[in-house]
Amino acid sequence: MSQSKLFATKLQTANPNQEKLLRLLGFRIDPDTEVPNLYTLIVCGEEEPPLVAGGQLVFFTRPQLAINALKLCDIDVSELGTPPTQIDAICDIAETLYLLDAEDIDESGIMLNCLNALLNLVKVTLTPMPTNYKRVLYAFADHLNIDEEFASFLAEEDIQRSEMVNAILWCVGAITVKSRLLT
Repeated sequence: MSQSKLFATKLQTANPNQEKLLRLLGFRIDPDTEVPNLYTLIVCGEEEPPLVAGGQLVFFTRPQLAINALKLCDIDVSELGTPPTQIDAICDIAETLYLLDAEDIDESGIMLNCLNALLNLVKVTLTPMPTNYKRVLYAFADHLNIDEEFASFLAEEDIQRSEMVNAILWCVGAITVKSRLLT
């Protein structure tokens, strides 16, 4: 599967010749809010890993806590620069679940960004994904890479929307149990 624009695009700082080394990724889980509920940092590079401390993904509740997350992970800020306070991308789990339940088209790319972020985070946790969930999630992400209409894909592949929802919720659970939250 090709990596999402979220992880593949190199964002630039004010100096266009210097790559940004840290990116702020927001996660919107609560459908009753307009802003992300959780955040993490992605360290730019070949694999662009999220923050990990003691084998756990590190999330925080406010962008201002990014510096604390870096310290927890023993990452030298002098090497990577000041953590960003502006969100570079959002993994909108709430909207993805809504779209899966009630829509047939994702014109905004929200679902693809969400799937790619979740799949990358699950991979970092080293938690083996159930084979069927892995099959449907990767096939769905591949489809969304080329077509924003997804209802016909689900029908052709005989994938129930509830199966997709369960696979996404499994990912959220796998990530959650292998995470540390700074508040």
